[in-house]
Amino acid sequence: MVTIYLVRHGESTLNREGILQSRDINVGPLTEKGRLEALCAGRFLKNNTKGISRIIASPLLRARETASIIAGEIKVDLTIDERVREVEMGKWEMMKINDIGPDFLKYSRNPLKYPPPGGEDAESVLGRMINVINEAKENIVVVSHYQPIASLITHVVGSSQSNIYRIRIDTGSVSAIFKDDEWGDWRILFINIKPFNFLNCK
Repeated sequence: MVTIYLVRHGESTLNREGILQSRDINVGPLTEKGRLEALCAGRFLKNNTKGISRIIASPLLRARETASIIAGEIKVDLTIDERVREVEMGKWEMMKINDIGPDFLKYSRNPLKYPPPGGEDAESVLGRMINVINEAKENIVVVSHYQPIASLITHVVGSSQSNIYRIRIDTGSVSAIFKDDEWGDWRILFINIKPFNFLNCK
């Protein structure tokens, strides 16, 4: 049985300010809280999983930093994969969510119908995530972002990509899917466990 652990990066300075960002890979480092979230996620994986072969991470700084902290805990190799990066934000790049206003609300209610203007559509995000999981032959950790993780979970449960934002994926959270050996399809193991809330990682 192949299991894929989906980790959303820890809180970044951009998250704290409510800023959307998807392009420059070297902006938006983790906050102190975000580093602790990553450390807790790493310790949770270390203590509750086995057989993880490697970590795949988005190239964006907040994901790379999170993945590096987790790799230090579970002692596996880390590789960067463009396919698990954040959805391209188009004209919303580096904008505050509060400044976007009603258009962001429309997007969050139905990202399939209202993608970021000039950005990436939901089906594109899902397609690249499916490519990653279908290549997996062993247990892996994928450190990514809200929409890519939610896209994959929505797909696995057989729901429309319009429902992505009906799933809560917190910073520093761990979700998991597995390939069922008997049926041959992907299934949910758990969603949005946040080790920071119950582990003392200071």
